[in-house]
Amino acid sequence: MLALSLVCLACMPVVGAPAEIVWHDAASLTIEGQGWTATEHRYDRLPARARGVVPPSVWSLSNDTAGIAVRFVTDASEVHVRWSLNSDSLDMPHMPATGVSGVDLYELRSGKRWLFVGNGRPGKKDGNAARFALTGEGVHDLRLYLPLYNGVTAVEIGVPEGRSLRRGPAGDPGDRIVYYGTSIAQGGCASRPGMAHVAILGRMLNRETVNLGFSGSGRMEPEVASLIAELPAAMYIVDCLWNMDEDRIAERVAELVTAIRRAHPKTPIVFVGQSHMDPSRHPTGFTRKQEAAIAELRRKGVPGLHIVSGTGLVGSDTEGTVDGVHPNDLGMMRQAEALAPPLRRILDSRYR
Repeated sequence: MLALSLVCLACMPVVGAPAEIVWHDAASLTIEGQGWTATEHRYDRLPARARGVVPPSVWSLSNDTAGIAVRFVTDASEVHVRWSLNSDSLDMPHMPATGVSGVDLYELRSGKRWLFVGNGRPGKKDGNAARFALTGEGVHDLRLYLPLYNGVTAVEIGVPEGRSLRRGPAGDPGDRIVYYGTSIAQGGCASRPGMAHVAILGRMLNRETVNLGFSGSGRMEPEVASLIAELPAAMYIVDCLWNMDEDRIAERVAELVTAIRRAHPKTPIVFVGQSHMDPSRHPTGFTRKQEAAIAELRRKGVPGLHIVSGTGLVGSDTEGTVDGVHPNDLGMMRQAEALAPPLRRILDSRYR
């Protein structure tokens, strides 16, 4: 009888046992926000041939995954993520590890609005892991933002065995926004990747964004301008004034516009003014020089050049930055909310 009981117990299913997680390489899913695919590493932001051509600081920062996201669809009620990082420097004195090296999951609800699901918190260079619970039944359309100031060597998405996981929808490269700028564009100092203002703009405008923010290195060099001009886009945004040599603004603006116009004669190019924490500083001397350079190009007949003022981008109450320059989450949201209306008008005007 005892032997028979043991046999029966062995045949019974284990109630409540967790399903095995099936892992998928994120590279097999839809990758958003990456301008080039011929890269040295899977998630780099510049092509391999840019090494030795662009300034060393730009090349190094191009290994950071700012703005790159994984788009996928699943019918699972939970999603698991594993990721390993390029660097064991997980955070900065003025920016948390969740923004520097973490991942961020968003879900598209009712095909209209992206909502934050949760963030993956890094604790080490290799083998970070996070679990995200999803609410509601049916299929979930998801976007996983990758780290802002670190790169990844591997990203895996896991779902319970028996649940589906497939590529998310991919947009037309000609409909995306290419955003070129400084540390602020790269995402400093958002608390998590989805709170970088370039990412917020992408959700607000419902467009893929290519983040070409390079911390301390957004200087409009001709070599970088030539690369940007390779990318098809609905709009180019240039937000570099914090990194510019004031005496070279006019020269560099002209070179950048010339490079883009050779390949894209009419695509809108939007120049963003310098946004200072102190509202009495607007417009700054850098902003005035940029605007003068654009006015001269317009006088020469160059079409499709637009200006968005830096006034009010981080608010007027001095609360929008971490350190007087780099936006905190409040400043990032304010910046996106200020930029979205004029950018939407410019994009809409393309189709009239």
